[in-house]
Amino acid sequence: MSVVWIVENPAGGTTRITNLLCGFIAVRAFATLRSMLRVAQCEPHSAGITPRIILLEEQCMVGSGSPEKVLSEIRAMLTRNGWDDVQIVLVDGRDGASGISEFGTSRHVKMENLVECVRQLTSTASNRMSVGIRQLHEGDLRLDLDAGKVTCLGCGQSDTLSPTETRLLRLLLEHRDRIVTRSEVIAKVWNGTKIALRSLDAHISRLRKRIGFTGVVLESAYGDGYRLSTGNGCEAVSGRITASRGDSTGISRTAEKA
Repeated sequence: MSVVWIVENPAGGTTRITNLLCGFIAVRAFATLRSMLRVAQCEPHSAGITPRIILLEEQCMVGSGSPEKVLSEIRAMLTRNGWDDVQIVLVDGRDGASGISEFGTSRHVKMENLVECVRQLTSTASNRMSVGIRQLHEGDLRLDLDAGKVTCLGCGQSDTLSPTETRLLRLLLEHRDRIVTRSEVIAKVWNGTKIALRSLDAHISRLRKRIGFTGVVLESAYGDGYRLSTGNGCEAVSGRITASRGDSTGISRTAEKA
């Protein structure tokens, strides 16, 4: 089921947008824009949590800056979380002519057209999901971008990555034919936010271990950046690890064979 996040001002104890949509779609409501952004910073990358649509009541933007600034901040949050396909809809609850219009990369809709708009967007999202899961491949490694899950095609084992690990692996997979520099990683994965190089190295080290069971190797180019290599293939197939159903990741490491 598609999930809709709603930011509306509950003035007078009413939540019109939430009331309109409850019953036919999963909703999560926030009283302020800031409360939504704070929650989004710590959300797991999960199909049951990831929003497909964000409905933003225009009154909630008062005091937060221009609409362009607010939308830019929301888009930056979506990018950091790896939520690239989320639709943003500005909801105008004032009386006046109805209609749906485009506002930059977002939609602007009157309250009376909201249900129609949401039905249309959720239907589009469902159709897009039914076409196929967005995936990237390298050797035996397959990355499911929507679930943040990495799978080994050789042995069928899989593990779920964090949003940061998913964005990092996605960048490396999309540019597998060359070295991705450190500055490019920081610009694309952290959206230009300052990050210490030792922290970046720690993220790289963790991701290297997380994808190790696929046989794909994350190589460091000394003093420059990183790139992926197909390595020696799936570790389970080659006998370097064995699967264990009791482990939470589905992976149990054993000593390499002599």
